[in-house]
Amino acid sequence: MGKNQAYKAMQRSRVGSTSGTPDDVEDGMVDGSFHSPEWHAARLASLKTSHTVTWEEYKKKQKEEEIKKGELEADKDKMMREYRAQLDAERATKLAHGRNHSKDKLTHRKDKKDKDLRKRSNKKRKVKYLRKSSEPNSSGSSSESSSSDDDSRESKRSKSRSRKRKDKGTSQNPSI
Repeated sequence: MGKNQAYKAMQRSRVGSTSGTPDDVEDGMVDGSFHSPEWHAARLASLKTSHTVTWEEYKKKQKEEEIKKGELEADKDKMMREYRAQLDAERATKLAHGRNHSKDKLTHRKDKKDKDLRKRSNKKRKVKYLRKSSEPNSSGSSSESSSSDDDSRESKRSKSRSRKRKDKGTSQNPSI
């Protein structure tokens, strides 16, 4: 027995009720409902006319949604297959050209020559800057040790240049 039922039984025994039915309210206590019977009737009527869905309607709606989802997925799969086919076709055309195309070689050679020219011009600029900074007229703050370092660097550079020239000459004329 719950707490409330035990309490009601105790109240009945005090009052002297002998009916024995738990639904009878002879003790003057309310059944716990705060609404009138008219309100309850209106509530039940509104629940009957509400937009609740029956099980069959629910299942039918679920099937329709599944069919729509299936169609959307099929469309997405179809679009993806078309896209992949397009990418494969583009890749095949690019690979059909091969690696040894004359256009590509010419542009590659030009790029390489431009890069070499830029390197040489940068080296020339550095050498000119070093020569200007090592001159005694440029600034009196440079010490003799820094100028001797610059001279040693310059001599190393000239030696490496002469080696490169010799290597180029021997590679062009192997009979020498």
